[in-house]
Amino acid sequence: IPSVSTSQTMYKVKILLVGPSQSGKTMIANFLSDATDNVQGNYRPTAGVRILEFESQNLNVNNRNVKADVELWDTSGSSEFDDCWPAIQRDAHGVVFVFNPESSTQARHLDTLHQVLVKKNSLPESCCVVFAHFLTFGKERRGVKLSNTFSRIPQLEVNLDQEGNRLRTDFQTFLCTVVAGMTRNRDQEEINIMGSR
Repeated sequence: IPSVSTSQTMYKVKILLVGPSQSGKTMIANFLSDATDNVQGNYRPTAGVRILEFESQNLNVNNRNVKADVELWDTSGSSEFDDCWPAIQRDAHGVVFVFNPESSTQARHLDTLHQVLVKKNSLPESCCVVFAHFLTFGKERRGVKLSNTFSRIPQLEVNLDQEGNRLRTDFQTFLCTVVAGMTRNRDQEEINIMGSR
């Protein structure tokens, strides 16, 4: 839902960051939100969910400059917290799937998450993106392929150590797509209200 200000429209956007344990979700969340918690160091699994809030400015949506107040929900990859999913996914506008493409087990785990978050909730695939997070940087990247479930969802290779700026740009592009979808939904609701009078 946008709030109107004198210079730019501000959108409140809830994005879920989901994937298996040890895929690098928290590292990506900290990087995107400019948080400094556990950027490097020992692995500490996320318990349930962490919510990071930050503002993203200068998003070009339908040739308009807008801002987004982003809630990035960094979720646990552990099945121990599966009971939390109904609360976590409520009112989500987009999903970032994260996995380590060097693990076929992690790739298969994304199919289950897609079923729960996209299919059951009728979330448009245009509001999804996959970050294939290579934890090591090498010239030759031959990770496992995702199933056909993800054939219509952008799949981007990322490595924070070497390509952090590209990751930030890819996330901004994804946010623009999500906000554009929110705008279309709002416009359609207004048309429906006007048409029912």
